[in-house]
Amino acid sequence: MMYSHDSYGLGHLRRTLALAEAFVEANPKTNVLLLTGSTVSNSYRMSQGIDILKLPSAVKVGGGKYESSRLSISFKRLKQLRSTLIIGAAESFEPDVFLVDKAPLGMKSEVEDTLRFLNDERPATLNVLGLRDVMDDPGQVRHSWRERGIPESIEKLYDLVLVYGPREVYDPLSEYGLHEGTIARTHYVGYIGKKHRLKAVSELPFEPGYALVTPGGGGDGLKVIETYLKGLALREPDHDSIIVTGPMMSDRDRRRVEGLARGLRVRVLEFRADMEDLIQGAGVVVAMGGYNTTTELLEARKPALIVPRVEPRVEQLIRAERLTGLGLTQMIHPDELTPELMRAKVEDLFESRRAPRVRLRVDLSGADRAVEVVTEGLQNLRRGRRDAEAVGA
Repeated sequence: MMYSHDSYGLGHLRRTLALAEAFVEANPKTNVLLLTGSTVSNSYRMSQGIDILKLPSAVKVGGGKYESSRLSISFKRLKQLRSTLIIGAAESFEPDVFLVDKAPLGMKSEVEDTLRFLNDERPATLNVLGLRDVMDDPGQVRHSWRERGIPESIEKLYDLVLVYGPREVYDPLSEYGLHEGTIARTHYVGYIGKKHRLKAVSELPFEPGYALVTPGGGGDGLKVIETYLKGLALREPDHDSIIVTGPMMSDRDRRRVEGLARGLRVRVLEFRADMEDLIQGAGVVVAMGGYNTTTELLEARKPALIVPRVEPRVEQLIRAERLTGLGLTQMIHPDELTPELMRAKVEDLFESRRAPRVRLRVDLSGADRAVEVVTEGLQNLRRGRRDAEAVGA
């Protein structure tokens, strides 16, 4: 059983689905039940053995506060409903493994009761916490987690911790205030790449070699897209462009994008579940610095310009700075963003891709490695229980 609250954006859901696919591919008899509040969860193709339990959606409204996204009920009632569904799923599904994405206790601690239930009533279940490569500024994470007792909860409730990134790119775990025992049970598995196949050219909006602009979910992506289109309008480009606004961009912002794109060599799309195929066909990619988009860019080895989000978290900024420092991407800080600079950077990337150069490879085998670590952890848990029962007998 996997949990991904996904109140904003698409990143957590896409990463969790990639992991689910890896578990089923490793063992076709595996059944994965994915619990998520994402409103686009049914837009993705899933292998046999994977199913979704849709939780009522919530949306973050700032200051760490949430509201119901679709239902006209208080957040207190929404959280109670979601918590009941989660623990009910655990009781009925009886998972061998419970894998929680990013939030150790779930959204507003909605998973805590389920974790305690599994520890007390189903000790044969392996509880696993999966953390993305960068959470936020380490000092902020440490302060927030200490206030909420998160390090103690992780130490008590989880058997394993997975970090979805390579240690050599970023290694802040010791700064999060985690217990030594937790760190000893932590595995850096590498980025969660996605095995994909390039679609036929006829299924792509343009011939390969276009510029692709994608702000992820799109909720705060207008500035990046608007700046790109204004730069494109400065003079006739030599390339086509595809803009994927993201399903969470407001109708007003999408109309703004469509207006700016009118008369240019641009296709504006709202959403593509096969984003990795669009990336494969691109000559250059302009994106924000979210986990999944960045991973897909690294996997496709595409020239990329990152304009990271810097509020309310600096996760994307840290990731972009690290990867740019390694020569894997280019970046523009949003405070320095202008149409002229973006246009120049994109043209430089188009030019540089024609010149052969060696790109540093990073570990993208995180999904397969995660399956190995979890499988081994489950075997060790069962072996320990058998040994304990033998001693008791």
